[in-house]
Amino acid sequence: MFKAKINLPKNYDKTKSYPLILLNDGEIFRLNALKDKAIIIGLKAVNRLDAFTPKPAKNIRPGIPDFGGSADKYHQLIFETFLPEVLSEYNIDYERIVYGGYSLGGLAAVYSLSTIDIPAIVFSLCGSFWYPDFIKYCKDTDFKNKKASVYLLNGKNEGDKHNNILENAPKIAADLHSIIKEKIMDVTSVFDNYGHHENLESRYSNLCIWLSEKLKV
Repeated sequence: MFKAKINLPKNYDKTKSYPLILLNDGEIFRLNALKDKAIIIGLKAVNRLDAFTPKPAKNIRPGIPDFGGSADKYHQLIFETFLPEVLSEYNIDYERIVYGGYSLGGLAAVYSLSTIDIPAIVFSLCGSFWYPDFIKYCKDTDFKNKKASVYLLNGKNEGDKHNNILENAPKIAADLHSIIKEKIMDVTSVFDNYGHHENLESRYSNLCIWLSEKLKV
């Protein structure tokens, strides 16, 4: 269901304990600022429309496959099968495990807060919180991972010029941020003035600064 690419710090010392960052979509280079401070694993889903979505839903774009809704299975494979193998192979600080992603990858990361309690830190950049019924699900669900530190970033111009549900993406994201703040104590909520695919370098740079502080690296 996914392929994993592991990046070890340049001077990896197996006697030293390291943070672990699990990154959806596998773009490890986005976190280059942390590449020598943490073990980073890029998770490349075979089908992200299935792996990153909480439940089946029709796609909002004609001609594109529907969303499969297999996030539970995806997370089970990561946290119940893959993670134990990684923990047995590398010296990882269990209290500094991070999980996150961008867009649908961010949606999956936030969804994980409601179903599993393993990651100590969860982040979402431009999470696709417009996903059908996701807001209602979050509002009605008692989250399991209430002790996590959470970073949420969305753009005020996401969905601009779309003639579908994406037009409401900024408002939906704002509502989601508020809901997560009610359920989890440590939430950093950020909104910038960009669209969904804009200003990525700066967004990841700010995330890395935040992660460095949380991980104390």
